[in-house]
Amino acid sequence: MKAAPIVGLTCRELDVLRLLSKGLSNRLISRNLGISEKTVKNHLNSIYSKIGATHRTQAALYARDTGLSDPGAATRPAPASTLVLEREAPSVGPALTAREEGVLRLLSEGLSNRLISRNLGISEKTVKNHLNSIYSKIGATHRTQAALYALHSGL
Repeated sequence: MKAAPIVGLTCRELDVLRLLSKGLSNRLISRNLGISEKTVKNHLNSIYSKIGATHRTQAALYARDTGLSDPGAATRPAPASTLVLEREAPSVGPALTAREEGVLRLLSEGLSNRLISRNLGISEKTVKNHLNSIYSKIGATHRTQAALYALHSGL
């Protein structure tokens, strides 16, 4: 996905995209903005359509590339009065295996599990196992947080 200037996004969609780029789940985005989870999903579908993304990781990467967020947003806590974060990622990099780093690097490029498995010559089940291990080591709860962590840590 090629990053383009932000055009056609409403103010609310920009708010949703900013929070998404910080690694927040739909539930936490809805709490922060005072809207329903269904409304968040609708905004995300509209955002995906407008920016040419197919999933939330690509949208988060788009937000980073267009300057809507800084790469370390998923790992630094925001003031409690403005955001409710799920979990803070550790500030010191955990010891990932070489294979886990490879999986995380491809994940941060926005690739699906299927494409990661094809690139590395491993099964999708093995990719899932590596991702679960990565999530545990870095304190992430989903792939968007892991991708943002990878970008912040220089992978």
